[in-house]
Amino acid sequence: MILPKYDISSKKGEYGTTIVKAIVEDELEWIFRKNNQENDFGIDAYIDLITDKRFVSGKSIALQIKTGDSYFKEQNEIGWIFRGELKHLNYYLNHDIPVIIVLVNDQNKSAYWCLCDFSKTEKAGQNWKITVPFNQKLDVSSKSELLNYISPITDYVSQLEHYWEFNKFLQDQDRIVFTVEKSDIEKKNYNELIMAFARLEVNAELILNLKGKIDVKIYGYNEDERELFEIEEVKEWLTTVIMKINSLSYFLVKDKDAIFLKLLLICHTKGKIITHGKINEIECETGYIKNFISVLFSGLNDF
Repeated sequence: MILPKYDISSKKGEYGTTIVKAIVEDELEWIFRKNNQENDFGIDAYIDLITDKRFVSGKSIALQIKTGDSYFKEQNEIGWIFRGELKHLNYYLNHDIPVIIVLVNDQNKSAYWCLCDFSKTEKAGQNWKITVPFNQKLDVSSKSELLNYISPITDYVSQLEHYWEFNKFLQDQDRIVFTVEKSDIEKKNYNELIMAFARLEVNAELILNLKGKIDVKIYGYNEDERELFEIEEVKEWLTTVIMKINSLSYFLVKDKDAIFLKLLLICHTKGKIITHGKINEIECETGYIKNFISVLFSGLNDF
């Protein structure tokens, strides 16, 4: 009779998976999640880690499970030799979560493991090999070692509460003023202001709510009799910073009390003070306004 045949290797594989499942759930007290066979490219199952307080952590470990006497025949002084194909090694190492190799002795229902770490592998002809230590049994004693291979569990929600609260604070303001110190200008440090504007660009709600609400003041030149736009180092800093922050013209205040936008304009249009008796006026070379507007709109379009 011609019918599909259930071979012994499939039976051993299923039995080995059952043994590992029992160890993970009963001894490690974590969640065992079998990988569907149609999605098995070398990973047989996943372990989902649970915290001491019984919370599912979101952290996982992938398992490649091999069962039977044949995997315990070749050994060295440290452990058993596991051999694999290069395509599977590439696949394991590209995982964003740890991958462990698990050898299952189906006679005594024990399992041994090692981390699939590239530094522990060796070339073996056209394939690769790794040693699974004799003393690395998969049981409750291996729990702390396995935890070393995952990143710390973080309470993101408590951190987000502060983050959301600060976002709400920003959105509720009518005007926000950033400050630039004289030392930043002297050192040609643009990073602080770049980071400040980048903070506003993190999500759509902030972007929409803070349009036209940001101004910038420069501090540290009170003892200088010159206006800021007359100081060469300030002019150089301002004409450079506008090229580094595309969102400037989107966020900057544009009403009659605007400080930074006016200062940028004057610096770019070669502003100078003209005295008429007791009245001082700022005269700008309007021919340069086109270049200034072009820079603003270029950054705005990119943003």
